[in-house]
Amino acid sequence: MYIIRQVTVHEPDVDQLPDDLLSVLNSQDIKAIQTGPEYFGSLARDDSPDWLKSILTQCAEDGFHLEFISQDGEPLRPYFRFEWGGNPAISLPRQAQLREDVPDFLRAVYAVIGAFNENGFDYAGGLFSGHSLDPVSETNIWVDPENTVDPSTAIPFLETFSGSQLCYLTGGGGAWLESGKFRTVDPEAEMARYFNALLEGTRI
Repeated sequence: MYIIRQVTVHEPDVDQLPDDLLSVLNSQDIKAIQTGPEYFGSLARDDSPDWLKSILTQCAEDGFHLEFISQDGEPLRPYFRFEWGGNPAISLPRQAQLREDVPDFLRAVYAVIGAFNENGFDYAGGLFSGHSLDPVSETNIWVDPENTVDPSTAIPFLETFSGSQLCYLTGGGGAWLESGKFRTVDPEAEMARYFNALLEGTRI
């Protein structure tokens, strides 16, 4: 059984949010609500990839509403749902530490956004929360035993709309996991390809 709880808040006002929703906001969430979508245009850093800068620029030009999501009893987490493309949602970074083996290119992304949802929460697609990354071997995903990639070294961090999962490998490099089979790739380049496709209104 898999349970998702969702609370949607249109035209959010920090001063009017009930305590159970207000209590899960961090200072960055509050500033984003008070400032409006243009706040997201200020988030990119010098080391942010070009695709992330473009995503944030697009978000700054469109309105948002708030969605608070809880999965299987976890605490509610706020997402800002935007009015472009397939209505993507961004959750800002939380305080929990990232895995020590997260590669630098991905660490730079998680310093700016904590998670990304391509469309609705009942669909696949997006960047996994930076604080819930686990090896394929610790999931329920079936993996062909003849793969050359050890599932315990493959950490999924991004999923396409069709369900393919992009992993970084703890020993370096990356791989797509597609229908139980690994295909080795450059994870940084593939992440850029995924997000650039969304900006173009398509999918990989």
